Amino acid sequence: MDFRPDQVVARIRGAVEGALTAQSVLGIGAALVLALVVIALLPDRFTRGGGKTGTAVSSGAAQTLPAALPGLSPFTPAKPLQFSGRVTQVASIGNDVGWGQVHVWIDNGTGALQEISVAPQSYLNQIGCPSFDGARISGIGFLFDAGRPNAELYAKSVLVGGRTCKLRDDEGLALWMTVQ
Repeated sequence: MDFRPDQVVARIRGAVEGALTAQSVLGIGAALVLALVVIALLPDRFTRGGGKTGTAVSSGAAQTLPAALPGLSPFTPAKPLQFSGRVTQVASIGNDVGWGQVHVWIDNGTGALQEISVAPQSYLNQIGCPSFDGARISGIGFLFDAGRPNAELYAKSVLVGGRTCKLRDDEGLALWMTVQ
């Protein structure tokens, strides 16, 4: 059998010609879009086979959810850790991408340098935090990525030059994000 696409298209065109007008094609398309919108707005209990993984209640009451949602892990707050040592290096990381952050490396007497993410230089200037170059510092920070070797601490507060610089709240959220 000889297959020629132009003949197949011509047969289809001949069969449809006269049967469908441009308005009927638009009408069918509009009906399909409307059907998709209605299906999207239906509650899950109608569209997913009636399974009850959660039940909604009216008047703003809480919704019952399954005990564990796949792919999510429970949130465990990071415990504050103390640090202290002499600053051996200061660097501003991320200036080239618009979120510059001062990082310091301290010699804490263990033989390994510890990296501490401090804050943007503009925020440190705004709160009057002294220079870190060669200073002896101490403070409290959070280790958010404990599984990564040599992960940096995110400083909550730093004592430098006799001044305490407050950088993050009790949950580790940056204070410079709320300062105007």
